[in-house]
Amino acid sequence: MSELKPDTPVTEWELDEWSRETRAEVSAMLNEADIAHRWDETVLIADTSREFDVEEILDEIENLENELDEQEDDQDQADERVLAQLAGVAQKIARNPADPNAIVALEQLLESIDSASAPGDMGDSVWRQIKDLASQVEDALVGGDRPDEVLAIDLASRLGSILKQNL
Repeated sequence: MSELKPDTPVTEWELDEWSRETRAEVSAMLNEADIAHRWDETVLIADTSREFDVEEILDEIENLENELDEQEDDQDQADERVLAQLAGVAQKIARNPADPNAIVALEQLLESIDSASAPGDMGDSVWRQIKDLASQVEDALVGGDRPDEVLAIDLASRLGSILKQNL
């Protein structure tokens, strides 16, 4: 990396909202582009004559961050699809708790949400309640010697109501 000369005009960028790792990536890219710079804590300082090049690097990193955020949003949408499927299965079980296809679908959905965190804006307590009710429905249908269809209908109805309110 070339050093900034003391009399060089400089431009500053405040990057305090960027993580330490992201700022390290900025430094690596600036070094690779042979752009003289230094840091004053979270403020990037670089030669004003290279401002355009620095802006391009910062834009590239910001675009990568935005792409990652969009991928995370896509993951939330996938979670919402799973919740919509769970609502459909709960509705089927509430109508016919002996439906073997609905029971298999419930078991598969439970596997996919078991270790997942709450999707989107859903609160953790609501998410735990959904997961608990879904597990209780499964237990009522396959957990004992005989299925407790009355309990499964009640639990599936409650689960469906909570899911409708939060989808």
